[in-house]
Amino acid sequence: MAEPTEAQRVDLRGAQATLLITLYAKALDQRSRHPILNDERAAQIVEMIDYDFENLTGFGDSIMMPLRARQYDEWLRAFLAAHPDAVVLNLGCGLDTRVSRVEPLATVRWFDIDFPEVIDLRKNFYTDGSNYTMLASSLSEEAWLDRIPRGLPAAVVAEGVFEYLEVEEAKTLLHRITSHFPEGHVLFDCLSSFAVKSGRTELETKTGAVHKWAVDDIREVDALEPRLRRIDNLSLLKTRYRRELSWRYRLLFAAASLVPRLRDLHRLLRYEFSP
Repeated sequence: MAEPTEAQRVDLRGAQATLLITLYAKALDQRSRHPILNDERAAQIVEMIDYDFENLTGFGDSIMMPLRARQYDEWLRAFLAAHPDAVVLNLGCGLDTRVSRVEPLATVRWFDIDFPEVIDLRKNFYTDGSNYTMLASSLSEEAWLDRIPRGLPAAVVAEGVFEYLEVEEAKTLLHRITSHFPEGHVLFDCLSSFAVKSGRTELETKTGAVHKWAVDDIREVDALEPRLRRIDNLSLLKTRYRRELSWRYRLLFAAASLVPRLRDLHRLLRYEFSP
């Protein structure tokens, strides 16, 4: 890991700027009385960034992002336990600290991929190593995947990424991934049209980002790539970690889970593919 010698100024707009939302949410979780993710590295990075995080109030204090990250960490650890020689692709990595949380074996090849300006920022906090590489590229470009080893099982994590893609972009990306590797898991999340409409104005005003893909029928996702088979479709309100929340959040989640429109606002998906 790298450590900057002075506070890093951040000036990002659009989907790139949303990395600050997820980072701040994890930092606030770490400072809370009932941390879900307990991400100390995220809290450290927030302290090293010169940015008015109060601008993200309404996003950054959400418990949903630490819940999402912890579920993905669990799925990823399970995959790596079964495939210790795997490749990990962390798509749209932002300033995500997953590689620090998961602490993969030295036999795992880990790649964090994001836009060049994001990777430039990330290099203030992480450094490439023998089994860890940061790649600067838009996911829609083709060249970055050519730098990833073939012939190995792959775990692909896209946390808070696919909702910023057009559906055809998501379809193309999934096809390229499943064509590149012999087998693996793909983890990503989707938002309902109600969730997208409800948060559109605040998201665009504060970050300039726009959600482009909403999913109300999960079968639409299933049909994007024939090699993928869905093994999990989990409401973010129904993860088992909700039991560790404060009583107020537990009551809120229980009530919201009874309303389909609220229960399906944000879903976590896990797919597998094999020869």
